[in-house]
Amino acid sequence: MQKFYRVGILGIVTLVFACFSEETYGANTNYTGNREPLVQESYIKLPLGSIEAQGWLHEQLRLSAENMTGELDEIWDDVGPNNGWLGGTGDTWERGPYWLDGLVPLAYTLNDKQLIEKAQQWIEWTLQSQDESGFFGPRPDSSKMGDDKKKSINRREEVKKDWWPRMIMLKVLRQYYEATGDERVIGFMTNYFRYQLEHLPEEPLDNWTHWAKSRGGENMMVVYWLYNRTGDEFLLDLANLLYEQTRDWTGRLSADAPGIWHGVNTGMGVKQPAVYYQQSGDEEHKHASKHGIEKLMQHHGQIEGLWSGDELLHGTDPVHGTELCTVVEYAFSLETLVKITGDMDYAERLERVMYNALPAQVESDFTGRQYYQMPNQISVTTYSQNFTTRHWGTNLFGFETGYGCCTANYHQGWPKFTSHLWMATPDNGLAALVYAPSEVTAKVGDGVEVQMSQETRYPFGEDVTFRYTTRKKAEFPLHLRIPAWVDTATVFVNGDEHAIYEGGTVARIMRKWKKDDEVRLHLPMKVRISRWHERSAGVEYGPLVFALKLTENWTEIEDERHDFEKPYATYQITTDDPWNYGILREAIRNPADAFAVEKSEEIAAQPWTVDTTPIRIRVKGKRIPDWKTYNGIAGPLPWSAVRCTEPEETITLIPYGATKLRISEFPIVR
Repeated sequence: MQKFYRVGILGIVTLVFACFSEETYGANTNYTGNREPLVQESYIKLPLGSIEAQGWLHEQLRLSAENMTGELDEIWDDVGPNNGWLGGTGDTWERGPYWLDGLVPLAYTLNDKQLIEKAQQWIEWTLQSQDESGFFGPRPDSSKMGDDKKKSINRREEVKKDWWPRMIMLKVLRQYYEATGDERVIGFMTNYFRYQLEHLPEEPLDNWTHWAKSRGGENMMVVYWLYNRTGDEFLLDLANLLYEQTRDWTGRLSADAPGIWHGVNTGMGVKQPAVYYQQSGDEEHKHASKHGIEKLMQHHGQIEGLWSGDELLHGTDPVHGTELCTVVEYAFSLETLVKITGDMDYAERLERVMYNALPAQVESDFTGRQYYQMPNQISVTTYSQNFTTRHWGTNLFGFETGYGCCTANYHQGWPKFTSHLWMATPDNGLAALVYAPSEVTAKVGDGVEVQMSQETRYPFGEDVTFRYTTRKKAEFPLHLRIPAWVDTATVFVNGDEHAIYEGGTVARIMRKWKKDDEVRLHLPMKVRISRWHERSAGVEYGPLVFALKLTENWTEIEDERHDFEKPYATYQITTDDPWNYGILREAIRNPADAFAVEKSEEIAAQPWTVDTTPIRIRVKGKRIPDWKTYNGIAGPLPWSAVRCTEPEETITLIPYGATKLRISEFPIVR
């Protein structure tokens, strides 16, 4: 449950609530929420295309559309015209569906006709591929099978039937339907889910590969989505079966410590118990997701907001890596958890991932990405880093360095984040629970369509202004998250102070809105210190993590496995700057006095680079001579605090997301 508070005497349009539960407001009458007997969602996702990105966020989508996402099928054979999901003889597994899972929301968020046409080819082939049984997608070629037709004769052909890539395509079709209303999707899914209910008992999720068994929650989500639209009771039976056959994430996440799990599986799996909670109503399932994330961060957590997973969970050391697929899948899980539970802790975690981990792992012009990132990353080279799973180039920036799954999958990050910036509420209002420049068009109240903009420098600034731009008046509530990192936040309505809210709560502003009404949310930011591996210190400001600013020398190198030309070449990154700094203990003890925050008046279209970041922090530190390079990376992190006789220096910190080389978990020196 999410608490609501109001402090002060000027809240003439604010109602006071002790808590927000499923019973407080009833069901939204403008958008499809959970149908009985499912537990009502706390928030309802708006149809794809309802939210328009603006400012720096729009630039991320534009660059993605004009470069790697928009051109992927033209430069990468894995999703080219011979792909199995277009009827060809190429890849028949996850790569095409992965790409579409980002391409579709990007295309419809930008309303880009060229990208929509690209996506439509895949959608049409998929819809036409369904046979009378309900099965769809690439099929095994019987001509390549042995005479006895046993599965063991040609395993590669049989894997084409794997449940896993179809789970991704179901998510693609769900988004496509929300954007277009194409009713073919409803019948298509109904037929396929009947096929699943019939065949899963003898061909369970792990029948062909193990991936579907770990990722069955992705399938369950779409089953519930369809049930809410058709009411077909067999879908609830199917959801129960999928839950039983999926890996026991409820048990796993309820344990005191995680095992040696696959990082990306975990990024998807953390939401599965809460997804099933909608049907079970058992608080244990909702609690498992929350408890599991807390334990993952306790045993494997790193400052950018994720657990290490290179590719297996690998502890808290900041020179262990996190896979880019984990970043975007975990972000989507958090978006889903916010919607189901209304727990604002998930929104806090979502902003941390999106405003730190994601931009750090993608080239600023969207022409390449990194397979593993490290919180303390002093070089990006071909050295064999301390990773549990090693492919060539896992640390390099490039088109397909490391492994190709991230080349296909990372595209969903910013588009899906954009599609969750605003949500509908059970009381027929709107909620803004994560902040970025945007505009929404949505139905509120008794069905009135309205527009509201979110004008902000956030996450680089302290103010978020909401402007009602519709000519017609409408009465509805606006829900705003008050981040846990503020002590108190102030809401101003049309320039007048309206109310003060405690951090970690949700403001509910109820009024009859008229054109140009303005609500300004002021979120005072201050430097905060968090503690990490070997008692190191992290520097945080608002939702941003800060890291040591290092000069980045990008050098194009020969790719051992591929031949991608500029702008999609492969790069190593090095620096000649000293990196082995600790922060003074006195500064850690008194951050308000010791850290100097400097902000630019303007925000560049692309603010996630060393040179364009609009915010810097300066603080005193010392170099630690004994902290040296080891095997091309930062050596073992010294236990804090470190005795050091080196002279004090002023060091510059910039947002983690603007860096490709960094120290972000700092030893403390005295």
